[in-house]
Amino acid sequence: MKKEMKYKASRILLVIIIPLVLGLYFSSAISLGLAIFTTIVILWFSELIPLAATGLLVPVLATTYGQLSVEQAFAPFGNQILFLFVGSFILAKAMIKHRWDQRMAFFILSRPISGKSIGSLCLVISLLGFVLSMWISNTAACAIIVPISVGLIQTLREKFENKDDFKRFKVRLLLTCAFSSSIGGLATPIGSPPNLLAIEFLKGKGIIIDFLDWIMIGAPIALVMLLLLNLIFSIRLPVKNDRLEGMHYYFKKQLDQLGRVSRQEIQVAFAFSLAVILWILPSLLKNLLPGEKWVVDLYQAIPMGIVALIAALSLFIMFYKKEGKWVSNISWKDAASIDWGTILLFGGGLCMGTILNTSGLAKLFGSLAFSWTDAHTPFYLITFVSVTFAIIMSEMSSNTASASIVIPILLAILTGFGPIELHHIIIATAFGASFGFMLPVSTPPNAIVFGTGHIKLRDMITNGIIFDLTGLVAITCYVFFRLKVFY
Repeated sequence: MKKEMKYKASRILLVIIIPLVLGLYFSSAISLGLAIFTTIVILWFSELIPLAATGLLVPVLATTYGQLSVEQAFAPFGNQILFLFVGSFILAKAMIKHRWDQRMAFFILSRPISGKSIGSLCLVISLLGFVLSMWISNTAACAIIVPISVGLIQTLREKFENKDDFKRFKVRLLLTCAFSSSIGGLATPIGSPPNLLAIEFLKGKGIIIDFLDWIMIGAPIALVMLLLLNLIFSIRLPVKNDRLEGMHYYFKKQLDQLGRVSRQEIQVAFAFSLAVILWILPSLLKNLLPGEKWVVDLYQAIPMGIVALIAALSLFIMFYKKEGKWVSNISWKDAASIDWGTILLFGGGLCMGTILNTSGLAKLFGSLAFSWTDAHTPFYLITFVSVTFAIIMSEMSSNTASASIVIPILLAILTGFGPIELHHIIIATAFGASFGFMLPVSTPPNAIVFGTGHIKLRDMITNGIIFDLTGLVAITCYVFFRLKVFY
């Protein structure tokens, strides 16, 4: 054990020291930027230290190597987008604490459509994962529906006389959980970290995308991918005897066991509704009443991060009775247990984007990767290559890390495109970074379903490749179609 620890520590030191020595030897902004980039990418991919710790290492190296001032290096960690995560995660924590997420899940699954067939059951499960991941992390969404699905597998085992049918059912249901929990995140800015990275990096180019703008772009392709998911699995993983008469009564029983809607659940529903309304209303008013001063003031006063904090903080001043005492809906102990690691990783990703730009490294990488392009290269080809790049990266590292690397490189090199074309390419790339369905390490939902023991690696790889390729084609065609029709 001691030898293993020493070996791991020595590898970490080598990853940090060797790029630094080379960077100092060549002694230029690009070489030192490359040293930081090399160190961070290796650590992100290898996970020799936790991803969140690597995120914190980015500003440390940037300052130590003289690439950024202390203020510049740590500025991304004060970005309001990070507090959008904080507020959203606290809302999600309250949902889970008071079982509002379970009530929604059992309510949807207790509808008669879920008890008709295997196909309809998988459709409802996919819709549930999709809707949840629009508003909470894909990890939380998948963690909610996987236990339900595993329970279904155990409950329905005896209904299958054919072992192959039962195996296909297991694979289909669990991969549906994983994949739907990822693609739902495309629909809203808060659904997946790459979405917010794209918004923030585009903002640096003077291209502003608000909450409603993203939904208008992201929701259609997310719904298309949901339909394609169910279509592909119905073809690849068919179940012959797929009738499930009365299955919805099982979920109705589970819903009844939760009892009446509690005071604290109503409070969570109110806070969540408040957030959604304030995320969408200013943008809607801006489109309906362009130029109105009070609308512009409202739009600027409550950006997405502030709205998330307003909704989350409201939970601390809502009270309910517990064991004869009045307690707040959510305590700081609850809030302190949110996924701070993702927040730190996100801040590190933004800082890495700044390093890539200021050092000139992004432009260098872009010129090498896209040296075959010129002013006459078709838009769809650039989009296709960019999305491919993002998907490949996301298979090997977190979607946040992938987007942090790919998007700044594209923004540095795609200077020949106008704002409309540019923001379509970057958004398509963000969508690609949220893909990565081949391996258990590609996304947390993949890891969760693989951890159930009901899925073989071969099943995940073969179905994941097909869905990755489907997404690549669908995203490229979608942004090309949208650009041609709406602009």
